Formats: sequence, structure tokens, C-alpha cells
Amino acid sequence: MFQVHIGRLSITSPERLSHSSGLDGKSLNINGRLGGVENEMSHLKYIRDQLQSMANMDEHVPFRYDGDSSLNGYVKINGVSIDVDKYLLGSFSYSVDMEYVGKEGDVMFESRLTGSLLENDFNVSAATVEQFHVPPGNHYGYIHADEPTSNTRTALDVSSDNPGTTTTLYLKQDVSLRNNNAQYSLDIEDYYKGACQISMGQHTEKGNTDTSSTTKNSVMCGKHANSWSVGDSLILENGLVKLKLGTSSTTATVNTFIYDVNQYATEVEWVFSSGTISSGNQKANDFAGWRRVQILVNRPELAIVRCTTYLNTDKSGRLVVDFALRRGSHFVSVISNYHTAGTPINFGLASAPGTAANDSTIASGYIKDGATSPEDGNYWIVGSTASLSTDTSLTEKGIIKRSSSGATFPFFVGYELVDPDTSAPLGHNDAASLYSQYVDNVNEQQRLIKA
Repeated sequence: MFQVHIGRLSITSPERLSHSSGLDGKSLNINGRLGGVENEMSHLKYIRDQLQSMANMDEHVPFRYDGDSSLNGYVKINGVSIDVDKYLLGSFSYSVDMEYVGKEGDVMFESRLTGSLLENDFNVSAATVEQFHVPPGNHYGYIHADEPTSNTRTALDVSSDNPGTTTTLYLKQDVSLRNNNAQYSLDIEDYYKGACQISMGQHTEKGNTDTSSTTKNSVMCGKHANSWSVGDSLILENGLVKLKLGTSSTTATVNTFIYDVNQYATEVEWVFSSGTISSGNQKANDFAGWRRVQILVNRPELAIVRCTTYLNTDKSGRLVVDFALRRGSHFVSVISNYHTAGTPINFGLASAPGTAANDSTIASGYIKDGATSPEDGNYWIVGSTASLSTDTSLTEKGIIKRSSSGATFPFFVGYELVDPDTSAPLGHNDAASLYSQYVDNVNEQQRLIKA
């Protein structure tokens, strides 16, 4: 069955495609009907919502048509209309109007690299060689004026329908990386290799009319969030690191994973709590489960989600947390904002570790897994730009909090990935390097440019 693929979204072959061209460029319009035995209602609603979401994001995305590959190129959705004729029968008609920007040979990509060293309490004041950005997997013709070094990371290809498919990503690093932009070329089918991806909830769909339904994660195609109920799950991933939140309706927890050779592994559960942690406990006062989720950024090179919850039975005590993930990164950057600066926010392991965490680097801004032989051989790491409490009753349990008052608590959580051939992390994957990659921040915005 032929399909049309617009960005991350796939829909059944349209009834009609219309082309037009003039001095002001090319346009492409597709329209058709969804419904009947080949579509589940939850799938129809998912397609409806994602088409509308993409129409609001003002970005270029790849377009592929299984029925005519000569149409493959890059488009920008100008408008979408969806008509529901018979809701109970699932009869949806759609029309998508697009600007046709060009084929692969007509365009290039540019990563605009900006940012600055994050303000920190650890006297890190000079740029480091750990500034990084990562182009998509299978990119080619890369150019940057400073000729940065390249190191590799193997990532799960989250854009592939074949489980276990990987892609090699090149970590570009230089002490002056932010001084210039990078340019490269990219084939259409590789646009989302190594990309950040947000999934909210699930839907059911059929591959063909005569097949049974399958349940799939609902990948968000734009900035419109999916419907959310307390206890639902959200997945933020880039094929290297995965963060999952929302599985608890009573606590503000997140679970993290690292991609290790052939699967996401080394799962760790973390929890937010408020106030002073009593002796022998792993957390203080629990926040409620995540009540609200908002998508702030949803681009291949960067994804940011904002989550909100509260502390008290009268629904007061608001906590807002932003989780940000970059393409090619081994960590998630986090900023929590509490309603008061006088009560500390704790972030740490949900369960006490079997071996005390290694807090020997607390004066450098981070702590890490203290196990001699941790699960899957990889070490979790968590740290901050803010000075951290050195109370060993906390740090040895894998818990961090600010050493001083403040409503905002910036930190990161990730993994030191061990090379199975040497039983040690590669230089760009060790804990100290990850901390420098976090502090020596690079803002990246990928954009399409005419070749």
C-alpha cells in the first residue's frame, strides 16, 4: 500500500495530487480520505492532530511518496483542512497545501551555532574543546571554518521501522565551534537519523485491511502536545539517551536509559522532592504526578518539553520543569523552577543505590554511579552549574540539591558510556567531558538553505 510521508507522519496514498509552479516558486497540494476498515479511530485522530500541528510550525520537512519517488523533496506546510463527515464511522477527508522547496540537489543544510559558557559556581570561565554539535546520520559534504575534530557515537535510528537499526553520528568538537556555522548535505531518507523525538501516549493502527491492529507510540510531529492524563507517559529520546516520565500518578519521577550496542539499557529512576530529607530516607515531600505537559521545541536537533505539577493537597506549591535534549547528546539538560526560593528541591535516585555514589567530584559540579561493575557497565552522572550540597548523607545516595537558596535549579542527568573493547569510556564520553559539554553550551538551529 502506497503512503505519503510528510515529516515524521505517514498517511495512506492520497486521492489527488496537484502541482503548480511560477516565478514565486512551486506548490504541491494533496487531498484524500481516511477511514473505513483500514484505519483505527485513534489513528485517524492522531493524523488529524499532527497535520494541524505541522501546519503551525513554519519549518521545512522532507516529503516522500511511495507511488512516485520523483516527487520526493523538501516542503513547508502552508495550510491544512480536515473535514469530518461521519465521526462514528471514522470518515475524515483532508487537504494539505505545501510550498515545494526543492529536491535534494536544490538545497543544503546549515547548523547555526551560537550560545555561551553557562554561568557556573565552579570557576569554569574559559571555553573548552568539548563544545559540540552533531549533524544527522549519513550527512555528507560537511564544512566548518575551524575544521572541528570528529568522534563517533552509535545511536538507535528512531526513524526506522526496523527494530535495532542504528546510525553512526559524528560528534563535531572544537574550542571555537560557536564562532562559525556548519554546512552539509543530506539525503531525504536520512533527515531524521539521530534526531530528537517526542512521543506522547499511544494509538492503534493497521498496516493493511487484513491485518490486526498494533499499538504504537504517538510521535509528535510539531509543537502541539497530545492529550494528557496523569499517569500517561512521555518519551524524549535521541537514539542515545531516553527519558521517560509520567508513569506515576502520585510522584514526580523520570526514568532514564542509555543506548548500549543493541538496546536501551541501564535504566535509572529519579524523583523530585521538596524540603529536607530525613535521615535514612531517599526523598522528602512528594510532588504529585506530572499534571501538565507542553512542547516548547520539537526539531531534529533539539527537543524541549515543559512539565508542571504541585506539592500540596490544596493544589499549591507549583513546580515547573523543562527537559531539553540535543541531537547526539549523552545527557538531558534540566531547569526546575519552584514557587519559592526558601525550600530546597531535591533530585536524586528513587531508590538507594547498592553502592554509595562517587561524590569525589562534587566540588567540580557532579556525582556519578559508584558501583564497581554497574548494570550494563555504564555509569549514570548527574550535576549542576550551581554549587551543590556536600552533605554525604545525600550525595552518597545519589541525590543533589543546591547548597544555597534559589527558586531555580539547573542541572543535567546522563550517562558515562563504557567502551566494551577497553572497559573504559572513550575520551569524549567520560564524566568530566560530559560535564564540560553541558557547561560549554552550544545552541544549534538547523535550517534549510538553497544550494
